[in-house]
Amino acid sequence: MLRCWSIVGLLLVGLFATAGCDREPKRYHVWGKITYQGQPIPAGSIHFDPDIENGGSGPQGFAIIKNGEYDTRQDGLGQIGGKYVARVYGADGIPQTEAPNGRPLFRETNIPFDLPKQDGELNIDVPK
Repeated sequence: MLRCWSIVGLLLVGLFATAGCDREPKRYHVWGKITYQGQPIPAGSIHFDPDIENGGSGPQGFAIIKNGEYDTRQDGLGQIGGKYVARVYGADGIPQTEAPNGRPLFRETNIPFDLPKQDGELNIDVPK
């Protein structure tokens, strides 16, 4: 009988211990081509930040830009959909001592998007 109560006690402790844990929301992947002035961006990164000023919330997503393409499934982390700002850093891809991605092509740029709650392709042309 004592052993039975011990098992029940352990189960209750486990249940209470996990009750306060937040589960990570489902993340959706996004990929596509990324250009600047019509040319593929050789290297860089893209971050999907929730657009808090316009009601966006949730975790940040990101991907590495390689040869004019990015893919959160390969080198990154997906987002949860909704209002986001894509923060893009693009470089010429010619490694320098202090800049492994090369020299910047433009100032870091923010582009607002309303991302769907599903995986999908999103081609981006960074404005001048």
